[in-house]
Parts: sequence; C-alpha cells; structure tokens
Amino acid sequence: LWGYLGREIMNSRIGSNNKKYLGFLSCTKYNGESKLIETYEDMIKVTEGHIALGGGGLALFGSACLHTWPENVEEAVRRFEDNTRVDKQKFMDDSCYRGTYGTCFTTTLGSVLHELCHTFDLGHTQDGIMDRGFDNVHKFFIVTNSNVSGDEESVALKSKCLAVNSLVNSNSIIRNPNRVQNSRPRKKSEDDTYFTRSCSVILSYHKFFNDYANRSNGYILKFDRATNFVKSTLGIRVIEIRKGMNEMKTVLMILILYLLRIMRVILSKNFMKGNKFYGIN
Repeated sequence: LWGYLGREIMNSRIGSNNKKYLGFLSCTKYNGESKLIETYEDMIKVTEGHIALGGGGLALFGSACLHTWPENVEEAVRRFEDNTRVDKQKFMDDSCYRGTYGTCFTTTLGSVLHELCHTFDLGHTQDGIMDRGFDNVHKFFIVTNSNVSGDEESVALKSKCLAVNSLVNSNSIIRNPNRVQNSRPRKKSEDDTYFTRSCSVILSYHKFFNDYANRSNGYILKFDRATNFVKSTLGIRVIEIRKGMNEMKTVLMILILYLLRIMRVILSKNFMKGNKFYGIN
C-alpha cells in the first residue's frame, strides 16, 4: 500500500525527489460495533486500511483517529486536555492504552511526526521521539498535571504499546504488536519529547535543511568491506549502526570537528563493533 501510493505520487505531476510527502489514507474504516475491544491487536483486527509507515519520501498514516484532532490551531490545547473517554465500539482509540480523546490525539500526532522523521533518515532510538516519546508530544505544547501528561498508569502500560516497526496483515499495515522497543524506564515527570543527539546531528546536517550545492563536487564516501575501512573526503560527523531496515541497534558518535568548513584537514579515527575493527579516514 505504501509502495503503491508512493509510486502513484512520484509518477504524478507533483512527484519530485526534492520533496517529502505526508499523507492520510482516506479509506481507513473502523468496524468496532458489537466487538470486544481490549487490546491494540483487537482494534487492528476490526480496522481496514490503517497504516503508520514512513521512509524514503513518503510518510503515510491512517485517518481513523482524526476524529480526536482539532479543526484549527486555536482548538489544539483544548483537544490535548480533552479527557472524554473514547467509545471503542464506535471509534478507534490509538492512545497507547490511555483511552481518552486527548491521549489519542497526542499519540497519533506524535506518531505522524515519528513517521515523517523516518523520511529524513532517522532510525529508531532508545529514547525520545524516535522511540515512544511521541506518545507524549503534547508536552511540547502545554503544561498540565492532568491525565494527558502521561501518569504512572500510562508509564506502566508503556510495555503494552507497540514497537514502531511495521508488518502487513490482510487489512492494514500496522505497528508490530509482538515487539517492544528497548526503552529505558522513565520517571513520571521526565520529558521524552526530544531528539537524541544522533538524530539531532543528522537533521542538522541533512541535505534538505542545508545548501550543499557548492560542497559536493568530488565528494567521496565509501566503505571497504574487505578492510572494514570507511573513507570520507569531507569527514564523518555521525555513524549509526542499524539492525534491519530502520531500527537502530547501536549508535556510535564520531565527533569530528566541522570538516565541512576545514576542507583540507584529515583526521583518522578507529572504532570496534563486536570483534571487528573499523577504520575511519
């Protein structure tokens, strides 16, 4: 579904490699009537066309929870603070088991941000927005002691929330219900709505947010598998070693001075992964 729609966009008049696309699937349908909905898996089984997937140039999300979203910016705070319980017989409740309109809005808004960040090459982390910090994205907008801020119960239920990996079933593309991120425990008051240092560096140097037109001529970045040697003529700012297509297993920061500004300086560094030696030039 994601691949099909991505190709449709790129083959259309709006398709461009210089753009990122965020879409909401209009055909998502929730069929919870007369069903016992106790778990996320139960909810997904009765939902057609739900998706939460981002990468490449497209972030795509289902529309079944948009009933909890504001219609304009002025309504945003009121929506975040709405403690009305979601009737799961009638409406989808993607709130990380917190069950209110406000928490459903904050989880789905944060999830959209999370998936959009994948299109800017961010992988999963053990903290922050690229973990499950997006469940509490409301903290960026409001200060509150109400349930929407993520109380101890919601923290305890965090292990029930789904990892942000994707799988395909007969109706939908969904987050994997059998895998949970290796998140560290957090205090009730701790803010988790941030980007880790590695993610921040990637965004800071990303080609979509910088003008590298005059710096890329003759640039070389290559990895020699035979010698485990990485070579970059402009230096290396960050290295992430990821497991799978988009899941970060280990992050190794190689903090090299801004070689983009010091074009002729060459620094050499080494690092180990497992029992393998890696060289960096």
